[in-house]
Amino acid sequence: MARTNLHELATKLLNALDQASPDGVFQGKLRSVATDAGLNSVRSAEAVKLLESLGRIEIRQRGRRGRDTIIDLKSKEPISLSDAEASLPSRAAKRSVRLDYEDIGKAVIDRLLELARDDALRTAQVEAFASETGQLRTGAESLRAELEASSERESDLRIKLRAAEAALERVEENLRRTLEPAIRSAGPPRSGPPRSSEPVPDDDARAVLEILRSGRG
Repeated sequence: MARTNLHELATKLLNALDQASPDGVFQGKLRSVATDAGLNSVRSAEAVKLLESLGRIEIRQRGRRGRDTIIDLKSKEPISLSDAEASLPSRAAKRSVRLDYEDIGKAVIDRLLELARDDALRTAQVEAFASETGQLRTGAESLRAELEASSERESDLRIKLRAAEAALERVEENLRRTLEPAIRSAGPPRSGPPRSSEPVPDDDARAVLEILRSGRG
């Protein structure tokens, strides 16, 4: 059964709209017209929905945010009780609505399971990333330690090299002091090794001088 006298209220509203629309187009405040026809806001909304579903009117603009309602009147034919009952949803439609709710529940559960799987996957990814980051950090610390050890070895080698260079400079200086008197007393170069009666004070210089003398003899 249709709601009590809804078809009559819809007919009253249709007549009121027709009277307020000389050119077949209503533009104004729908609430005022509905109130004049004896409809409150709830029954007015139901009547408008019924008229729209039956093709009696077509709403071009709804009166929201201070705007006027614009409605095209398609037919002035009164609404009968059978028209109102035919517009109601059938029982099969109601059952389908319940089935839709069941489908929605299943969809929600499936979505929750999917979110749980995604959350587990993200957790595994975070743990894997943390493990990889820890390994990289450990590797970086090991490389840093090796770099510091290599730097220390380089510093030791530089110190030893400077010490060797200083020792070589002392040997060269001692050798120069030893050979200069012999070269000056020998005069121009001649065959045979230069002979010097002066003793060589440095052991390293003396060893180098012996090597030179033995090579020239």
